[in-house]
Amino acid sequence: MPFINIQHLAGAFTSEQQRALIADITEAFVRQGGEGIRPAVHMSITEIRSGLWSSGGHPLTIEEVQARRAKRAAEEAERAT
Repeated sequence: MPFINIQHLAGAFTSEQQRALIADITEAFVRQGGEGIRPAVHMSITEIRSGLWSSGGHPLTIEEVQARRAKRAAEEAERAT
């Protein structure tokens, strides 16, 4: 049945976060397809080395991901006050 391939920059998620993604995505399929689909949900996670992922020809680095996360967290904290 479904095969989900998750790709992200190496270091963007911890092993614990990756396991949580696997569990959460599997549960989403089970909610939609019923418990019987669980054994048929296959997933892999591929980590792409920093700088080897690009969008529009712009290489993305883990440092850029971290800077975006920090900016987003600061914006959310500002909205909360």
